[in-house]
Amino acid sequence: MNFVNKGSLLAVFVNEIRMNVLKNNPYRQLGVYTNSPTKERLANHNRMKAFLKVGKSVSFSLDLPQYLQPINRTDALVADAEAKLTLPKEQILHAQFWFIKTTLLDEVAFNHLFAGEIDKAEEIWQKRECLSALQNRIVCALIRKKYDFAIMCAEVLYGNTQYLNQFVSTIIGTGGNFDVSSLAFSFLDILCDEIGASKLLPFITNSSWKEHLGEKAVKPLINSIQEAINIAQKTKGRGSKARLNAGEALRRNTRNAILQLKGFLSTKDLRYQMIADKLGLEILQCGIDYFNDSEEPDAAHKAMSLQKYAKSIVVGQMAKDRCKENFDILQRIIDNLPPSEVFVEDRAIHEELRKYCLLPDKICHAVTLLNNTKPHIQSIKRKLDVSNSYYLKISTQVVGNALSNIIAEVNEAQSIFSADKDDPNATLAAILGITHVKSVLEEAWKAIKIMDGFDMESEYKNGRYNENRSILKGLCDQLGVSTSAYTSSSSSSRTTQRSQTSTTRPYSSTSNRTSANRQTTSTNSSNSSNSSDDTPWGCIAVIAIAIIIFLISTCS
Repeated sequence: MNFVNKGSLLAVFVNEIRMNVLKNNPYRQLGVYTNSPTKERLANHNRMKAFLKVGKSVSFSLDLPQYLQPINRTDALVADAEAKLTLPKEQILHAQFWFIKTTLLDEVAFNHLFAGEIDKAEEIWQKRECLSALQNRIVCALIRKKYDFAIMCAEVLYGNTQYLNQFVSTIIGTGGNFDVSSLAFSFLDILCDEIGASKLLPFITNSSWKEHLGEKAVKPLINSIQEAINIAQKTKGRGSKARLNAGEALRRNTRNAILQLKGFLSTKDLRYQMIADKLGLEILQCGIDYFNDSEEPDAAHKAMSLQKYAKSIVVGQMAKDRCKENFDILQRIIDNLPPSEVFVEDRAIHEELRKYCLLPDKICHAVTLLNNTKPHIQSIKRKLDVSNSYYLKISTQVVGNALSNIIAEVNEAQSIFSADKDDPNATLAAILGITHVKSVLEEAWKAIKIMDGFDMESEYKNGRYNENRSILKGLCDQLGVSTSAYTSSSSSSRTTQRSQTSTTRPYSSTSNRTSANRQTTSTNSSNSSNSSDDTPWGCIAVIAIAIIIFLISTCS
């Protein structure tokens, strides 16, 4: 066993004492008990005055340097201590936090206390319940930071009117008319200022004390949360990173405060609802502002962390609805996010789609889209594998957008075949438009051959894509457009459970910012071979060529 340097331990213990109401108590500075007679106070005063006059320090037994920081007495300090004990109300207030001596038992206990044996002193006071024993046990417990014992003794002392009347008469005499009903709350208020309500509340069993301390604790907590909100609001307009940092700091710095406040107040309390909703909505807005202005690949996930927390703390229905709306928007965005390793390719493809949507519905633009996105699609395929659901979805999305232009231009070219049959110029118009239709079909088939090289979701490929491809091939065959370089449409279809969707991103807290992706809804292409129209277009084509040759020879 090693020897313990008790002096060092004592120094550490003394330095930990932070309660000014004990350390700077005027009774302690004057070296007296709270009920010491006036002549004793006067004797100590004269002694201090004499010592200070010649520059010597003066001490008393009640300085208790074993437990409290030493006193550096000066003329000003002594005069201030005397002034604080001028009024009866001030005398009682300071007496609530200092020692009293009224019995022979107290004399024995103080001898142990002065000798550094505080445990023995407390044991003696515990043997008998009386005013002085309870008061002295309270002070000892506060010195030792045993707040549970201090509160336990205080509830007994301040719950007994007889003890309180005796306490007041012992300090200021019986001549005054002092209201003892406020003493308990005065004691709690000072203790709360020194220690904090949150440390005291767990030890309090008296319901009125709990309510009083709760009110004392609520206002500082609300003020601290509001101050943190104000700091976060000042970052608005300073960039995405500043808003993210503000949101995270606001969550971190108010987490304990909002939990404590929830312990003091019911969630139905208007004060709690107002500050909780303000806090949650500001954290939510920080996440929204960050996400809308950020280009980071994981921006959605960082913003979602803030939005989840905001959603968990708001109370009011309007605040809940706003949090849920934005949470749902962001969740849909996250569900459609590309894997992080292909973020660059995804952004490039969607930029091509955005530009594509601004152009007319022409096959040439579809071909450009396919050619411009193909390198990025292939890069994604290499990184993720051909069976990856995201890869199949983005590839299908590109094909779907391109196919919509092919359908639109082919349908427009075929419109000459839907002319009124009773119109005498209808046949001639059809004959003259065949060349244009064939040209469109040739371009359409070239685009189809490019799309054949794209992998697609099986549902889309086996349904919409193959259906429209088959119709287009039939049109080409009827008009003699070559499809000899036809590539089997059964190549590498992949199965996935995900349907074609567009990724979205909100411009604001309540609206989506949709990237430029076309909605490729089905268009019914006219297939003359399947319609009820019996016009012999093949024969018409032959006749048209003969007529054109005849007209040329006549003109010659």
